This record gives sequence, structure tokens and C-alpha cells, in this order.
Amino acid sequence: MAVTYRALLVGELVAAYRGHLCAALTTPWELVAVGTAGPLPGAADALLTVRWRAGDGTPDGLRLLQVAAAGYDSIDLGAIPPRVPVCNAYGHEPAIGEYVLMTMLAWTHRLLPTERAFRGGDWSMGFQPGPTHGELAGNAVLVIGTGRIGRAVAERLTALGCRVVGVNRTPRGSPAGFAAIHPLAELDVLLPEADFVVVACALDDGTRGLLDARRLALLKPHAVVVNVARGPIVEEAALYAALAERRIGGAILDVWWRYPTDAEPRREPSAFPFATLDNVIMTPHCSAWTDGLFRRRAAEMADNLDRLAEGRPLRNVIRAAAG
Repeated sequence: MAVTYRALLVGELVAAYRGHLCAALTTPWELVAVGTAGPLPGAADALLTVRWRAGDGTPDGLRLLQVAAAGYDSIDLGAIPPRVPVCNAYGHEPAIGEYVLMTMLAWTHRLLPTERAFRGGDWSMGFQPGPTHGELAGNAVLVIGTGRIGRAVAERLTALGCRVVGVNRTPRGSPAGFAAIHPLAELDVLLPEADFVVVACALDDGTRGLLDARRLALLKPHAVVVNVARGPIVEEAALYAALAERRIGGAILDVWWRYPTDAEPRREPSAFPFATLDNVIMTPHCSAWTDGLFRRRAAEMADNLDRLAEGRPLRNVIRAAAG
């Protein structure tokens, strides 16, 4: 009789991958969707989740904690038994690269205000000569973080004629799309040269508040901050003040400082009223939320479940099993 392995899919978001996981798996797995509240039901070989904190408990027999995301800042690695390896998953970078390209094009061509004005009968941005709009080609773009997302952004923007440079804590060569990659220590020198700053790095103690009031003050008056990484990488109050006081050109924000909870399903994304500003494009952390993401990420996670079942080395290991 064939052995069936068991995986718990924790939370509604992770449960949404179930159908794609079933289609991609080649080994026998029972996939059980469970809620985020209350004890986990029984033993499990693998746990798929996006959040884990001390006190959440560990299923008996657990052999893998698979993060169903690339970022793992919501995973308390210290709360997971050392014997359990932790892996993450990708597949989000093509969608985020397209989102950055789309929103930067919309910004430079003034697409949203033009469309809204024209609905009200205003022809002044086109047929009746009025203010011109810009073009994306020729802009200088600084990408903070040259990992998968940063590279996807750079390749797309370079193809449209932008000059893209990157900064990274561990610069290694110049991947496709980047004119150059600099160490993070040179960030202050590079910020004043940028027309757009794309935040695409991981959130940790070294990047929290990386773009603070002092660094935002280094930007050109027309510069735009694009954040598709994590909200707290940019200092919340400082960014709001720079936008409200028109000290920078604008911001494109897909990630936030506050998120909905069960108690507050319509929670405001910030302590500051970004929604009242006309120099912000704001979206609800949706840049990667495409059907392609589900297929690609489920395939990566299913591959790790197959590898676990067959005793092969795991991929995308964040923390290897101790001992």
C-alpha cells in the first residue's frame, strides 16, 4: 500500500494554492486546509504557511515548514524546532516586474488624472493644447535590492530605454538589465541621481527604515518612490510628509505598514491619510496577485513536497535542519 504524506495549508491565502498543488504533485499527498486560529489538527509531514510565531505549536512528525511566499519576515524562525528545515517560494517576480512597469508608465504619461479629467469633459491634456506629459524612456531608475524582483524590474525598464542601476548589500557583477550594481553603502550618493527609486529588497533589521527622512531629502523634487517590497523599509511619517509637502514628486505604493485583521477587515493601511494625496498611486498589495503566480509558486512548493517524500535535497532553503 502506497504511503500518503500529509501537509497542512494554514490560512485562507495558502489554501488558495490547493488546486494548483494537487495538479503539480507527483507523489501522494493529503492536503488539508486549516484556519489560523486554534490548534493544528493532528500530525503532518509538512506545513505550508505565510506566518508563524512562538506559541503556534508544531505538528507531530513535522519535517518541513514551507513558506508560501518569498518574504519570511512574518516567520519566527526561533519558534520552529531546529530539526525542521524552512524553505520559501518564488514565482512572483514576473508579475511584480509588470506592475512596476505599468504604474511607472501610467505615472509618466499622467494616465489616471488625464482619464479622470476627460471623463469630465476636459480636452486640455491633448487635443486642445495644454500641459504635456512625460515618457518613461530616458529616466534614471535606482533599484534597491537586486534579487529576483529587482532583476525582473531592471530587465523591463531597460528594454524601454531607462538607465537602471542597482544597490545591494552583496553586489555580484551586473545581471541583465542593470547598467551597474553598487554596494548599499553608496545609497546616499545614488539617490540624488534617480528619477525613480524602486524598493525591492527584503525587510530585516538592516533595511527597516532604510529610506528615512534624511534619505528622502536627498531625492530630486520630481523623484518618485515605488515600493513593492515591504512598507516599513520606508519610514512612514517621513514619506507622508515629503509627499504632502511636495518635497518629492510622488509615490507608487503596493505595500503598507498596517494590514487587515479578523477584527478590522477594513483597516487603514497607514496611520497617515495617504488616500487624500493626489501624488500617490496606491494598491492593496496586489502586484503579484496573478493567475501566473499561483501556477509558478504552487509548482515550486509541490516540487519541495515531492523532494521531501522522495528524500531528495530541498530547494530555496532559508534555514537548513540542524543535526
